[in-house]
Amino acid sequence: MNNTASGGGGNKGQSAGHVCGLAAGSWEWIGGNSATTIAEWDLICHRKFLAAIPTSLFFIGSIFGCAFYGRLADAWLGRKKTLLLACILTSTTTFLTSFSPNIWVYSLLRFANGFARSGNGICCLVLSTEVVGRKWRGQVGQYGFFFFTAGFLSLPFIAYPTRTQWRYLYRIISLPPLVYTFLLVPLVSESPRWLLVRGKNKEALEVLQRLAGWKGKKLPDNIELIIPSQATTGTGNEGGKNENIWTTRWAAKRMITMMLFGFGVGFVYYGIQLNAENLNFNLYLTVIINAAMEIPAVFIGGILLSFTNRRLLSSLSAISAGVSCLLCIIFSAASSTTSSWPQLTIEAIGFMAAAIAFNVSYIYCVELFPTNVRNFAVSMLRQSLMLGASLSPLLVVVGRLSPSLSFAVFGALAIVSGTLSVWLPETKNAPLYETLKQQEEEEEVKRRRLMQNTVL
Repeated sequence: MNNTASGGGGNKGQSAGHVCGLAAGSWEWIGGNSATTIAEWDLICHRKFLAAIPTSLFFIGSIFGCAFYGRLADAWLGRKKTLLLACILTSTTTFLTSFSPNIWVYSLLRFANGFARSGNGICCLVLSTEVVGRKWRGQVGQYGFFFFTAGFLSLPFIAYPTRTQWRYLYRIISLPPLVYTFLLVPLVSESPRWLLVRGKNKEALEVLQRLAGWKGKKLPDNIELIIPSQATTGTGNEGGKNENIWTTRWAAKRMITMMLFGFGVGFVYYGIQLNAENLNFNLYLTVIINAAMEIPAVFIGGILLSFTNRRLLSSLSAISAGVSCLLCIIFSAASSTTSSWPQLTIEAIGFMAAAIAFNVSYIYCVELFPTNVRNFAVSMLRQSLMLGASLSPLLVVVGRLSPSLSFAVFGALAIVSGTLSVWLPETKNAPLYETLKQQEEEEEVKRRRLMQNTVL
């Protein structure tokens, strides 16, 4: 071993665990102490479980951030201003993370960064889907994940040149949110659905006129916008401002089921990515392959959403991910000393299936709830996804001792999650409702019509 231990992302044949019995100073990290946080703060041997704390706190921060941004976007700032705030906070916390003096400050800043960035994806998804019709809603939502995939795929290429200085990585990735803040966000219009629900009819009409102008069309001069529930009930509930998911029984049951599904999917989706270190392959190569699998996942998900039921697609993709994880167990023992391409292939297929379930769950959630609580509902789904993600690093640490155990837990949880979506209603080609009251009334009318047609 030449009294040298490998420091993160290198050959797994020289595990850091082999140095635990050596005297301090008798070995050194390849690439130096500044290459990784593990090397700089000696997160090995009896301190190895500390390495999981920053990642777990990052996801826990996302959980709290989802609740904050969800409420903020629905009840106060709207989708666009919330997105702007999230971009600024994400860039700031990412940059500050590069100056962490120890593992505890680093963990705190990772929590803050998880909190800050959780609003980006939610607001982008809701904004993009609320301005398109039901025909393209699924595809627009899915294809937005291409940019997530591009970011994921870029990480190994950014990380490799900075492999001897982990702090440089954070400084580089703090720049894109600033680009969004100054170049992209000003070009985005607020959701006309949200403006209408909040009683800002004039602003909503201006946005619609602007969108129509982009297509070379013009709205009629005498057009008037009104929320359907107000027109039919005359309650004047300010567009349903006071409605709440948790006090509406059918919405609460739907939300809880969706969150349980999201917990399992988030645990598996992020867990498979992190568990790549327990495969006997070069870590950079494995991350690149997993990131590349996001591309067919988006393509396949987008195509299937155009003609497949959301409920069926969610269920089958989650179950497929679980089956793939269980199949990886077969190759774990065989690949303990040599590289196993079959295991890597099956793991990549399982990750692709988990990615499809992950992406589709967002589109499904958008369609399950009305405008006045939609951002909150999506944020609650993301909370459950992040809760699963926050626990997955702990299982990955256990997987260093027993890869078969980690794959077994991932597989079982994915299969259980896949069965939960059976209890949710189908939303393919369903309209986007504006308030909980309107959705309850119109869905009840549809159920009665369906029962009458069935009897006839």
